[in-house]
Amino acid sequence: MAAAGVAAATLMLGVVAASPASAAQACSHWQDDYTYGAGCSEFDGAKYVQAIAHCANGETEYGSWAVIGSGNLSYAYCSTWGSKLSWGEYRVM
Repeated sequence: MAAAGVAAATLMLGVVAASPASAAQACSHWQDDYTYGAGCSEFDGAKYVQAIAHCANGETEYGSWAVIGSGNLSYAYCSTWGSKLSWGEYRVM
């Protein structure tokens, strides 16, 4: 997974895009061949997390926003595009 080793968060227009290895957070992720999911129990005052799936066919699929601390995950599905997952990431707001 290309983004797995990245340990930085980027602040853009009020949204933080982060890899699962970023500091100051308690997040987890899940994936299979077609799906990327992410959830956080906390993240420096952010309220929502969103999974982002980068698909093998070049499409990007965004999951619905999940409430941080709720125990729910956001899932993004490349199967929507008839494609496999290439890699995933998440962002918080």
